[in-house]
Amino acid sequence: MKKNDRKDRRLYLGVDVGGTKVQASLVRESGEIVGREKRATPRKKGPERVVAVLEKCMDDAVQKGGVGPDDLTAIGVAVPGVVDPGRGLVVFAPNVDLTGVDLGALLKARFKAPIVIGNDGNFGAYGETWLGSARRARSVLYICVGTGIGGGLVRRGKLWRGDRDSAGEIGHIIMQIDGPKCGCGNRGCFEALASRTAIERDLREAVAAGRKTMLLELTGGDLSVIRSGMIRKALDAEDELVTEIMRRAAEVLGHACVNVRHLIDPEAIVLGGGVVEACSNFIMPIVENIVGLDPLPGTRDGGRVLLSALGDDAVVLGAVAAARRLVGRSPFNKRFCVKTKFPRIERVGFGEITVGKKTFDRDVCIFVDGKVKKRDKSPAKKLYGSAHTVGPKELEAVCRRGPEVLFIGSGISGKLELSEDARRFLAQRDIKCEILPTPKAVDRYNRSKLRKAALIHVTC
Repeated sequence: MKKNDRKDRRLYLGVDVGGTKVQASLVRESGEIVGREKRATPRKKGPERVVAVLEKCMDDAVQKGGVGPDDLTAIGVAVPGVVDPGRGLVVFAPNVDLTGVDLGALLKARFKAPIVIGNDGNFGAYGETWLGSARRARSVLYICVGTGIGGGLVRRGKLWRGDRDSAGEIGHIIMQIDGPKCGCGNRGCFEALASRTAIERDLREAVAAGRKTMLLELTGGDLSVIRSGMIRKALDAEDELVTEIMRRAAEVLGHACVNVRHLIDPEAIVLGGGVVEACSNFIMPIVENIVGLDPLPGTRDGGRVLLSALGDDAVVLGAVAAARRLVGRSPFNKRFCVKTKFPRIERVGFGEITVGKKTFDRDVCIFVDGKVKKRDKSPAKKLYGSAHTVGPKELEAVCRRGPEVLFIGSGISGKLELSEDARRFLAQRDIKCEILPTPKAVDRYNRSKLRKAALIHVTC
């Protein structure tokens, strides 16, 4: 790894221990990820195996960043369950084998850096408030729909943990009296109705009762674990059973959002997690419709439901935000605000653009971490028959890790345009967009001091 800029020399390790995967990322103070590692979470193999995978994932992320453990300023670790942050003890984790594990003590024995252990929903809320869809919101409730359902509440940059450190556990609000049993021991929890675990259960029960679904083909007949990507493929193919069950789960999610609005009225509700990320095109219209039909509106506009702008990185970046707070360098304190150093677009002409010291002979994408790549026009040509239309699939790549603003150079004469779905993609993540003829877009990009990304078209 190259030498860090003086203002961004501190390195943090953020870790997300999920029910499906463990992800560790080495992160600079600006939020730039410089090393990452993912591994599958062991299922029903005991806490020792989970801890071993966690430690290996952490070691590999640090190594990929080109540094050593002694170079870390602090570490944040997110766990899906109830955590005693003062002790680093995992009190209860229904979806991963860590209940009762003194994780803080185990990790402190291996790493010298200060370590904070917290709930994944809380840290996800931190991440979206710091660099994601809620970066302009004074209050946010984050809902993470994955193996289970987690949540966290942040107000004015401070996490609300509650009297017993279990506030924000929205996955365990009761949505159906005497409903299905949840991993927490209660019945009818939000998590027992709309998490991926609940969706898998409902699908397996339906198949056992004789219902047909293409998931049998996608999984090779093994429905013990159904990935979110498989569910998305089945939805895209209009699989009747998957559509029916996912519609019910999305409706539960929509009503949960209404409950949140009535109870705490946050400025933003941000939806994330693997299920939402994979199936947002199906889920969001249903959620938006239910929230929009709420007969008890507020006195002013607000209370928007947004999609995560950080995706898989929300929790690890939130863990880094918590680690920064631990060492007195909160990202929500303007004194310690460190921004990414973006490359400057030096020159642009017909069919050519120079970014930094490198010249490209085609369209380019500039990401929030300052990296520059040639634009892949094939998705646009395949979907729209022309590279002059930018759709949500292309924006998904350009807008990874949550820019505040996206600059689009529409060409010398302004022929490039956004599809309606692309505009919706940006609005759902609260990403501003300035689409201008390329020379003006370049000037605006160079002048902007915001966390930014760009897609620059260099012809027509």
